[in-house]
Amino acid sequence: MAYAWPMPGPSRFDIDWRRLFRWCLLGTIVMTLWLLAPVAKCSWGAFRDTPIGEVDEDQMPGQADKDRVVEGTGFFDRWGIAIKGCYRQTPLLEQERWKRNVLFGFAGVMLLAWSIDFYERRRKRTFDR
Repeated sequence: MAYAWPMPGPSRFDIDWRRLFRWCLLGTIVMTLWLLAPVAKCSWGAFRDTPIGEVDEDQMPGQADKDRVVEGTGFFDRWGIAIKGCYRQTPLLEQERWKRNVLFGFAGVMLLAWSIDFYERRRKRTFDR
């Protein structure tokens, strides 16, 4: 009678790499949005302060519409310049050092977890398709 050794169960250190990858991806997205929040706040203020165009009530309606179209064409250009200025004030990677380090940490662990998960899935793949 042969004795069969029991198969070892999952280890305490057996990591679900795909789950770790997803959480780090979420952390990277959240940190990116957090670092871009001052730019969004500044550009929102620039959006509110940029006039779309004024309508002169004394003109004919057709002429007022033409003037409004001419004024409105430069709106997005002016707003884009304001957004670039806001980004120059607070660039993504030029804020507090710890925020940048957390962003890079999440991104690094995310890439590492994705690579290990890809390798593990490829190693355990069966060719029965």
